[in-house]
Amino acid sequence: MILSASQATKRAFRRTKIICTIGPASNTPDRIRELIREGMDVARINFSHADYEGALETVRLLREARAELDVPLAVMLDTKGPEVRMFGYSGGVQLSAGETLYIESTDKQPGELRQEPPEQRHFYTNLPRISSLCQAGTRVLLQDGFIEAEVTQLHPGRAGAVTVRVLNTGTISEKTHLAVPGADYPIPFLSEKDRADIRFAVKNGFEYIALSFVRTAKDIADVKALVKETDPASPVMLIAKIEDKQALANIYDIIRDSDGIMVARGDLGIEVPIEELPGLQKNIVKRCYLAGKPVIVATQMLESMTERPYPTRAEVTDTANAVMDLTSAVMLSGETAKGAHPARVVNMMGRIIDRTESAADYRTLARITHDYVDRDNITNIMAFSVVEMAHDWNAGAICVITASGIGARSLSKYRPSVPIYAFTHNETLYHQLALNWGVIPCLIEAPEGHRFSEVARLAMERLRKKGAITAGDKLVFMGSSPFGKRRPTNTIRCETVGDEAFHDEI
Repeated sequence: MILSASQATKRAFRRTKIICTIGPASNTPDRIRELIREGMDVARINFSHADYEGALETVRLLREARAELDVPLAVMLDTKGPEVRMFGYSGGVQLSAGETLYIESTDKQPGELRQEPPEQRHFYTNLPRISSLCQAGTRVLLQDGFIEAEVTQLHPGRAGAVTVRVLNTGTISEKTHLAVPGADYPIPFLSEKDRADIRFAVKNGFEYIALSFVRTAKDIADVKALVKETDPASPVMLIAKIEDKQALANIYDIIRDSDGIMVARGDLGIEVPIEELPGLQKNIVKRCYLAGKPVIVATQMLESMTERPYPTRAEVTDTANAVMDLTSAVMLSGETAKGAHPARVVNMMGRIIDRTESAADYRTLARITHDYVDRDNITNIMAFSVVEMAHDWNAGAICVITASGIGARSLSKYRPSVPIYAFTHNETLYHQLALNWGVIPCLIEAPEGHRFSEVARLAMERLRKKGAITAGDKLVFMGSSPFGKRRPTNTIRCETVGDEAFHDEI
């Protein structure tokens, strides 16, 4: 059963995309279909918690649902990355302000460690030689930063350990995050698990891999080499998660070399003073869309809806501000993975997006972006011309015919006020473009051997059948001609729906 007319219309005119994390609360055929109907564009599988057997079953359900509902839907694997955790206890442990903890570095796995009695307050961490990264007075954050402690004593023995004094009361969950803000952790970017997970994503046709704790452009290069080694023809795209100060210092190189960026505010908000986070988010979003790269704002977007049926006013404003900043996508984590109202929270996020976008002046924004056009890139120049033409001619939509996605992403960069219908015969690209702002992917037969006018006619007929356009609507087409020659964008064509006086190219 395909989407209803109203659901299809909402998806078509919603520019900012929605990413949903799939977990125990949403990992059933009916729940997945509900999420898609409410507006899920990308499904994220968090490999900090997933196993291969379960992940393959989830991917199967996602692919069946997207085929049944006839929608593009990208599937994203999110790597665990070099996470720093605390071990040696089970269940939650209540901590009180003023008490001291002994935290010892270890290279053992959690299952290999002796469970110390919680009252002894002896814990372990996988952060190597923690004593060498601290001094007296150094801040240590636990439980995603909600519990603060300070180092009172260093124990630089064989493994290294520290004693810390807890500054506020709270409960730490099992395997809680531990952070030493500003420290350069001596942990390799790719663990053996990450390498295996990346190979798994490549072999099983994931559209995206989100890479946790990217620090430098070299990290991106290392993953590209691993992907190529696994499958030289793999089209998988790499999203770099920005989570620490080192990544911020290298942000321009990371944006350049990745296929997109995720502003992962959970860990980033621990690694930098929290009051700096809004400004950093706005700057990264702007730099990404001006570079023509998709950018995702993630973490705690509507977190109160994990348990409650409605978000807080602050969460609504936070989501709306991300949309105003022109982020490509907003992401739901625990809200859909383990929350009580997975479909309801996606519906709420969609409502916030729709209302916010209805008040935006996208025509003015496109003109501002003109100052950032790369004059050496003909596709960028053509894309800006198409957006200006669509606005000046009051066109109802832009149609781009693409085999690589470059033209569609160039158009998306200028954030036009009209939908961008991207026609491609590449099924992987069809699903990948679901992440790009304002782009509505459409799957067609390979256009090689056809004239531009013939493909334009086929595209218009496809949109008419979907009810996306009607007689009299104006469309601006962009593509390269002849098809199949992998030439730069060289053709702009204007058509009016219902005008059958197509002219063949000379």
